[in-house]
Amino acid sequence: MRLKKCTRGISSGNTGEMVNDVYLPREIVIDILTRLPAKAVGQCKCICKHWRALIEDPTFAELHHNRAKCRPDGCYLVISLSISFDKIDFFSVGYGGGSAQHLFTLPTQEKGWYHIKQSVNGLICGYLIRPISIFIVNPTTKEVVTLPQSSMPRGDSLFFTHPRLSFGFDPTTKQYKVFNVSPNLHPSANTEFAEYSYYQYEIFTLGTHSWRKIDVVPPSPHFPFGFGGICVNGVIYWRSTSTKPSSTIDKEVIVAFDLKEERFRVIPLPDGPSAMPCLRELGGHLAACEDFPEDVPEELWILEDYENWVWVKVIITPLRNLVFAHYFHMNGAIQTGEILLHSPLMALCSPPGLFYIYYYDRKKSSMRRIDITGLPLPEVIGQLGRIRVSDCVENLFSLRGI
Repeated sequence: MRLKKCTRGISSGNTGEMVNDVYLPREIVIDILTRLPAKAVGQCKCICKHWRALIEDPTFAELHHNRAKCRPDGCYLVISLSISFDKIDFFSVGYGGGSAQHLFTLPTQEKGWYHIKQSVNGLICGYLIRPISIFIVNPTTKEVVTLPQSSMPRGDSLFFTHPRLSFGFDPTTKQYKVFNVSPNLHPSANTEFAEYSYYQYEIFTLGTHSWRKIDVVPPSPHFPFGFGGICVNGVIYWRSTSTKPSSTIDKEVIVAFDLKEERFRVIPLPDGPSAMPCLRELGGHLAACEDFPEDVPEELWILEDYENWVWVKVIITPLRNLVFAHYFHMNGAIQTGEILLHSPLMALCSPPGLFYIYYYDRKKSSMRRIDITGLPLPEVIGQLGRIRVSDCVENLFSLRGI
């Protein structure tokens, strides 16, 4: 049925819609619209003002996002790459690969390196380095916002200016938050190897206009380590080490930060990993693993019981048959449950214009290759590190006003 007219109507106290003289209850209209692809929903906003207001309601966006997870065309990959130093290009492609579609270009400062964090509900957080600029991207709506500058002081070296950011979502408050850890130098120290006096912590909540510092600290002697953590079910997890870079600890742990309570806690690692693990999300669970080895089975540990800290070990088939196997990154699980693997070095061994990614099926212990075309791939090794692959789900959450 072709929609020509939409007016509001009242029947038995219920608000509904009059479409071509046919009364549609409001709940029916919402049910229909939330099942459509995001592009079609955007076109429906032009039908009438009431539909626009309905579609722009955060409750509608949440329902549409949840249903998009179950639609084959509601889930896709976003590939960000930077061939030159003055821009980042974002592309989208379906899970099945094929020709990537250009989404938008994000200008950057000259010689500005960038880093992409975890994709959360289809939103992507990233930052530029020197000068530091933190941004949030919604590939569905093609909106990009830059967050206000942090007020916390930083040192001059790259080690101290490199943001330690994490991006997460609190499912109880429905809030997106960016968590930032900044080392404070000892007053007399001004070198890259200076010891820390303490760390500062701050949060930016999407929808507010400024960062706010928090006074809580992790249980001593641990602190969030590395350049960002992974968010799973409203909790951000980091690898952890001792307070001072020069010291050692008997056992490595994971530091967790609850986005709702805004409190830290320490979680013991399983006995398996022998080195600092990579932390990923797999199907709503925290997973720990080492970098993928080339010739031995990979042990993947999944936290199944959060109350008693019970980890379950999963063995992944060796990747010895893949070129550059030991350079592969495990991005986490896509909506199908398969593990997404990719290596920027695949651009060197692929035919011109072709980029490979792989999906690993844990249940079948099988791997399949996905071919992606249409990307302006780099031709030199120095540019390979600037390719990022993110798993996304359609999300109509608007970044306007942030």
